Amino acid sequence: MNELKFTYRIRQALNQSTDSLERKTLDRLYEARQKALLRQRVAVGGLSLAGFGQFASETLPTYTRTLIAAFSLLIGVVFTYYWNNFEQAAENEEIDSALLSDDLPPAAFLDKGFQAWLDRSPQSSSQ
Repeated sequence: MNELKFTYRIRQALNQSTDSLERKTLDRLYEARQKALLRQRVAVGGLSLAGFGQFASETLPTYTRTLIAAFSLLIGVVFTYYWNNFEQAAENEEIDSALLSDDLPPAAFLDKGFQAWLDRSPQSSSQ
């Protein structure tokens, strides 16, 4: 509540001071305030990407902004698709490595009869 009273007093002091200003100065202050409010509306209404938003909203047509947004979304979808595929491949690699290391003795990888062992392995497990 103290801050509210303080701001109220400041506003009253500023309003009393305006009575002593010339009309020309008051008009310039009014115009500056209107310009600031207009810029604020544009910044809030448009994109606000560190100044690029105002540039884009003032210079680029609406359909170009829409195309840029759609293209960005498409890039995001494609990136996500490939990222998921890489993650799935990494998971499959871990699973395959775990299965191979558990089922096969290490000497089997060096043995010349490895293929024969693989051919024999399913038969022995089914019997």
